[in-house]
Amino acid sequence: MLHYPHDYGALYDPNGGLLRADRALNAYHTLFRRYGGVLRDGEHVTSVTPGARVTVTTSRDQYVTRSVVLCCGPWSADILKPLGLHLPLQPVRITVCYWREKDQGSHSADKLPTFFDEKCCGGYDIYGLPSEEYPGCVKLCLHHGPTIHPDTRDATDDIWVTRLLSDYITKHFPGLDPTPAVIETCIYTNTPDRHFILDTHPMWKNVVIGAGFSGHGFKLAPVVGKVLSALAQGKTPSYDLTPFTIRRFSSLSRL
Repeated sequence: MLHYPHDYGALYDPNGGLLRADRALNAYHTLFRRYGGVLRDGEHVTSVTPGARVTVTTSRDQYVTRSVVLCCGPWSADILKPLGLHLPLQPVRITVCYWREKDQGSHSADKLPTFFDEKCCGGYDIYGLPSEEYPGCVKLCLHHGPTIHPDTRDATDDIWVTRLLSDYITKHFPGLDPTPAVIETCIYTNTPDRHFILDTHPMWKNVVIGAGFSGHGFKLAPVVGKVLSALAQGKTPSYDLTPFTIRRFSSLSRL
């Protein structure tokens, strides 16, 4: 199934695996509603006004609250600038490719582990998951992409990404068709150190910020939610948040 040079090294973790994102999100939403939460989809946030009470204005309504958690993904920089924060958040577009098995079932989860290949293609990282989301297709992507603004994500040419991945598959995955069967896109919001931002605003402690998840935040969503919830309630989280503070970018943020 795999063709790599004999001097290639690997670290295998039998406890590793994959998350079914659609089912996880559905579970989050179900529990949120069960405990009284209300989901308001499709509302563009136009402004956040801080103060003793925070006002969030959207394209449909206005909300006033004692505290707010801002998790704005690739739009975080745009939302935070009017609040005096200029953080080094860089959205990048990721080309998500799925590659068809030549023999059905040959790369299923019981045969192919989730993997991450560091600095393998011109200094880039590649990651892959077994056949799961699309039956008969392996997810294999570049952990890198061109810098973008999220509003114009589709204006970027990333043909070079699929060519690089196709070459990688030709060399190392003989059981896969080197032409992508499905191509999708997603967005990472990277920080320079690839650590999250989990903190309160330096001036308004009732404005909580979760941003810069750098392409590896989803698997930690439950504990991140726990931390942000504690901060929103004015409590001290039970985890050391030193690596995730805004002040580590103090030279790049100004109030």
